[in-house]
Amino acid sequence: MKDKNVWQLIYDCLHKDIPVVLLIVVESDGSTPGRVGFKMAVTEEGTLLGTIGGGAIEHRFVNQAEMKLKNQDFFALCQRQIHHQQATTNRSGMICGGMQTVVIYPCQPQKDLITIKRLTQAIDNQEQGILKISPSGISFTSHQQNAANYQFKFQAENEWQYEENVGLISTAYIIGGGHVGLALSRILAMLDFYIVVLDERAEINTFQNNTDANEKLITAFHQIEQHIPDGEQNYVFIMTPNHRADEVVLRQLLAKKLGYLGMMGSASKVDEIIQHLQKDGISSEQLQCLHAPIGLPIRSHTPTEIAISIAAEIISIKNS
Repeated sequence: MKDKNVWQLIYDCLHKDIPVVLLIVVESDGSTPGRVGFKMAVTEEGTLLGTIGGGAIEHRFVNQAEMKLKNQDFFALCQRQIHHQQATTNRSGMICGGMQTVVIYPCQPQKDLITIKRLTQAIDNQEQGILKISPSGISFTSHQQNAANYQFKFQAENEWQYEENVGLISTAYIIGGGHVGLALSRILAMLDFYIVVLDERAEINTFQNNTDANEKLITAFHQIEQHIPDGEQNYVFIMTPNHRADEVVLRQLLAKKLGYLGMMGSASKVDEIIQHLQKDGISSEQLQCLHAPIGLPIRSHTPTEIAISIAAEIISIKNS
């Protein structure tokens, strides 16, 4: 959704005939502040939105973008930056040891407006597609996906192509709208998740007051399965008000192909539920997908601490 904000700003500028430059990290390796897919918009009016990693390297690229806007230079650049003192070329001045390649792409109303409008609409509708950026321009092909989310091919400074899958938004399904569900919604929203909270208790204030949730669904816990689609981009967090409801939900979801399936609770509660499942013929192999107790073991106690431990586990899984 942060990407959506960047693309929306670019579209709004082009629609008003205001020049704007897209900065995008198209390649990264090792320790580096910017990761593949990081994006930033730099407008003629001085507005900056998004990030390509921050710090001195971002400042340098923003300055280059501003110079392109000032000089009305619409030629796209692709620059590799190596963060190592021993680098003989493309040395960034940083010493963190990695590298990143950034494209500076000046967007033009007559050339790019229609494509970027289609792109923002696809993101809004979670419509899958492939974004392509090259020296010749930006294109978007709907209803297709590459095997890898990001691809970059470089032959020369004027011969390169970046491709990115669009429309696969990481979605958090938080089953249980209590205090931990509220805290987890807040933190995962900052990590750019689309948040869906599900509960059968419409009256609880933590559910009603959850302003970070994109969707709030009232449904019986024994009907949860119909609301959780398969998909590696889907992350499910079971945190209902009691262990019986947790087990009811878990039984419905074990067969699904998910990016993450976690259940909150003490080790003893988790063991008891697993024993029930195994007695009913569910194998250890089927239970391997379950993360329980949920979160990293950081001795968390408060709802916010528990939510942070869960978010840390998700970050570790997503970045592995």
